[in-house]
Amino acid sequence: MSERSGKFLLGLVLLLIGGLVLLDQLGIDSGDVLGLLVPGVIMLYGARKVMGHGGSRFWGVLIFLFGLLMLFGKLHLLFHSILAIGIIYLGYRLIRPQPAPKEGPAEWERQWAQRVLKEDALDKWEKGIPRNQQ
Repeated sequence: MSERSGKFLLGLVLLLIGGLVLLDQLGIDSGDVLGLLVPGVIMLYGARKVMGHGGSRFWGVLIFLFGLLMLFGKLHLLFHSILAIGIIYLGYRLIRPQPAPKEGPAEWERQWAQRVLKEDALDKWEKGIPRNQQ
């Protein structure tokens, strides 16, 4: 992170804090403002990913929906749904029939492989030749 972007971020945070303190002095609850501001920023980020060229549209839609649920105060629905889907999947994995274990190759196939892989006379002759003659 460059020094310039660090100063910009710090300045932005200070402006936000100062603005919230000023709103609090005027009698406007900063919790209400943050309750609208944070989900709005999240939704804006998700919309930029959907409409932009650099980001994934799928993740942009998910981020936008996350901000929307946060704005409506229904974020717990998302987490409860994910938890319920995970529990259902786990239950399904536990009760579904297990596939039969794979058996090894048949006896005739083992014997054929042993005959093919066995050294033949040519292999023995090649091993008998000294390396410098090859």
